[in-house]
Amino acid sequence: MGGMIRYEWKKIWASRLTQLSVLGCTLLLLFNTWAELRQIYAWDSQGNQHSGTAAKEILKQTRSRQELNQETVEGIMEEYLEKAEEIAEAEENPEVASDEIWRTVWLQQGELYALIADTCRESGSDLPAENVFRQNMGRDFYQARMERVQKYTALLRSKGIISAKEAGYWNDRNTPVSEYVYGYCKGWEHVLQSMTWIILVMMIICVGIAPVFAGEYQSKCDSLFLCMKYGRSRLPAAKIAAVWLFTSVVYFGLMIVNSAWILLSAGTEGWDTSVQFLYQTTPVSYPVTVGQACLLMFLLGYVLTLGIMAVTLWMSSIFKNAYGVIVVAFLLLIVPSFLQAGFGGYLLQHILALLPSNIMSFDFTNYTAYAVGGKMISCLSMDLIVNGAAAVIFSAAGYGMFRKHQVNQ
Repeated sequence: MGGMIRYEWKKIWASRLTQLSVLGCTLLLLFNTWAELRQIYAWDSQGNQHSGTAAKEILKQTRSRQELNQETVEGIMEEYLEKAEEIAEAEENPEVASDEIWRTVWLQQGELYALIADTCRESGSDLPAENVFRQNMGRDFYQARMERVQKYTALLRSKGIISAKEAGYWNDRNTPVSEYVYGYCKGWEHVLQSMTWIILVMMIICVGIAPVFAGEYQSKCDSLFLCMKYGRSRLPAAKIAAVWLFTSVVYFGLMIVNSAWILLSAGTEGWDTSVQFLYQTTPVSYPVTVGQACLLMFLLGYVLTLGIMAVTLWMSSIFKNAYGVIVVAFLLLIVPSFLQAGFGGYLLQHILALLPSNIMSFDFTNYTAYAVGGKMISCLSMDLIVNGAAAVIFSAAGYGMFRKHQVNQ
């Protein structure tokens, strides 16, 4: 059996198209990472913009690690108000003072100020941060956050995006979100952002495994292989094992190399900071750190990749041509990605959220949930369950279809 798996493994990698696809994907991922890391900017205390290494050093200094308890939050608000008052007193012109506050105060800690201001600000309000801080000084920050979550879920419910049960589920789930931890986490932030490129990894895996069964039909070798002693038992099992191995090696290889390059370039600091800081305008219901969020996305991407892998394998056992398998697999990946944003109403949106292409649009502000057996399950958990089950079911279906294939037809 081991020899058969090695033989099928070599056949997958022997394809020039597979080799070029993997190489091209690797180069594209690394180039995209390089381009994104060049876009890291920071502003010093004088309002001057810096990029590259200088920007990272400034961010590490200005975004020092701190736990945002009530006392710390109020201290940050007071510090901002004091600086704003000093600048306003020094400048007679309000417009000049406002520009100076923006340039020398806001730009340095804008991410932190924006999260606090947006949490306390009334929905739909456009009050400047200074007014928001004055009005909410002494107000419990995390109580304000819970009220914001409740208003947000009520808004989603009114638009028909989520049901009343989903709104209640997320309101309850937000309760254990503890005190935020703030700090420099650019490396992990870029790792999380790079997860959308998993869709490209899915495509090259489809290219590699499309000929596994269909290639045998196309070359007429099925009549030979299926007449062998183990042609209808061990051979299809070896093919499936080789496909799972190929998928795992390509996925983990590409994602680990890409993530390692990001962390080496931008730094590994901040893995324990709160993921809420990456989404300033929308409340995040997952009580996880940025590092944990990256691991969850890493796992989600792998399981979704296994899902599309198994569907492609199953199609390969049915189609007579590998190129037809590739075209259909690509359509299954690409078409739903254009239908994600508000298309088709509640039911279709919940179906689209379970497809492998969801990796392009999923983030931790996702408030989709599913009612199963009287229990509510988050979109992330349901994606893992559905696509994990699909990986097993469609792999077994591909095994069965190849075994039953009639060579004389």
